[in-house]
Amino acid sequence: MDTDAPGPPGPELKEYTALLRRRWRLVGVGVLGGLVLATAGAVALPSTYESTAAVQVRPTGMAEFTGERSGRLAGDVNLDTEAQVVLSDRVSAAAAAALAEPDAAPPDTGMLRDRVSLSVPPNSNVLEITYAAGSPEAARKGANAYAQAYLEQRETEVGDLITAHLTALRGEQEARYEDLAELADGSSARADTLRAEIADLGRGIGPLTALQETVEPGRIITPAALPGSATSPMVPVWIAGGAAAGLLAGLLLAFARDRLDPVLRDTEDTARIGGVPVLLDLTAPGRDAPGLFGDDARAGQRVNECAHAVRARVPSPGVLLVAATSPGRAGPTAAVNLAASLARTGSDTLFVRADPATDTASDPLDLPPGPGLAEALLDGEDPTELEVRPDTAPRLRVLRYGRPGTTAPTQGTAMPELLELLRERAEYVVIAVPPATERADTHALAASADLLLPVVELGRTRRADLVSLTTTAARFGLPVPGVAALPRQARPDDAASRRAKETQSAAATEGAAAAAHGAATAEDSADRAGTGSEDTAADTVGARN
Repeated sequence: MDTDAPGPPGPELKEYTALLRRRWRLVGVGVLGGLVLATAGAVALPSTYESTAAVQVRPTGMAEFTGERSGRLAGDVNLDTEAQVVLSDRVSAAAAAALAEPDAAPPDTGMLRDRVSLSVPPNSNVLEITYAAGSPEAARKGANAYAQAYLEQRETEVGDLITAHLTALRGEQEARYEDLAELADGSSARADTLRAEIADLGRGIGPLTALQETVEPGRIITPAALPGSATSPMVPVWIAGGAAAGLLAGLLLAFARDRLDPVLRDTEDTARIGGVPVLLDLTAPGRDAPGLFGDDARAGQRVNECAHAVRARVPSPGVLLVAATSPGRAGPTAAVNLAASLARTGSDTLFVRADPATDTASDPLDLPPGPGLAEALLDGEDPTELEVRPDTAPRLRVLRYGRPGTTAPTQGTAMPELLELLRERAEYVVIAVPPATERADTHALAASADLLLPVVELGRTRRADLVSLTTTAARFGLPVPGVAALPRQARPDDAASRRAKETQSAAATEGAAAAAHGAATAEDSADRAGTGSEDTAADTVGARN
């Protein structure tokens, strides 16, 4: 396609900001929904409290039997093993018994284990036992119960090990004494060997006996305390997470809705879909009413910019097609203003109304219906004699569509010949054609034109219609330098419908008033008739008397 400037190849930052402006309601609904769901979840979920008891695990002196020095060490204790001991069935059963209510079965050990979490501070021999429960007191009791059950289990295990070793050593020592007593010669080598073994066993029994009296496998250095607040759900985190999730969902929904939206909503969307820049932007607030813009208005200056760009692109004489992409007043408004601007800025311009919708009561040129294009094509009248100059744009010549009830054969073979004649009599011929979705006038006139300016009505023009129009222009080799974008216009039939309703309402009101007046008049007549009858009867009686 022959264009002045290519459309943007992909989404840019301004397109995303424009998307947010268009779909901010969806994004807001997503954020609000996320906040509501997060708040409801935080309120509905039960509160969880955590309490922690710190236990210092000390060496038992039985490392070669208990496995304390295997695996990951913290000092002389393997805390990996001790962590598994805390979560063992024996410790959990002891903690369950401690937590059981009087005359009630102890809680399930599996459920208790799910509530326990363990941690080890760096470079220490301390186990931190954390217990989670539904109330602060239950959390404190659970942490202390597990800590106490673990220490009791460890103390029992170490005590049993020491006792078992002492029993074994003493048994061997007694056996050696018995063997020594059975020897006849107490000075033999066998007797010396037995005495040496008895001494060795005694040296093993002594330390173990002392250890049995002094061993301390660990202690609680920080008892569990009552937690001051619940650890979950954390309301600020939930609210922040819900807002973030809602924002993401809203953005995804807005992006999907925008991409699936069949209607053009803003100029960025128009440029991206059409593949051409917006040459005339009249979408600023306050420009929603169709009309003729003058030089003193900002909108008029924008139209002048478009006229200068068109003049630079198409040397005179030139034929310009201004085609609407949707029914309504946007196309005629853009065509009238472009033609008036070309005439106002010094070009001899003829505006041809090939769209019957341009001859309406809301005509910005304020021209009455009359002969024009239809008569030139059907009757062969001279178009120069049919031209008029509106008071609102005295430098502009206008060829109206035709008398009411006539139809101009704009798709006939006479139309291109007429355009060649008009091209010789004006520097620029601006033709307002109906939407391609309604008629094929754009196709019929494309070969005779020098430029096509599609007119987009934001909020009403369908994306497919703009693409179809630019594709048609490319098929005929007709340059499209850009598009004109106007805000959503009020439909003439909507205004007519409102006026009809107002007229009907006024008529109904007048009818009701007339009916009331007639009833009152009838009542007065009846009263007068009754009074006359009474007077006549009285006169008759008097005459008889």
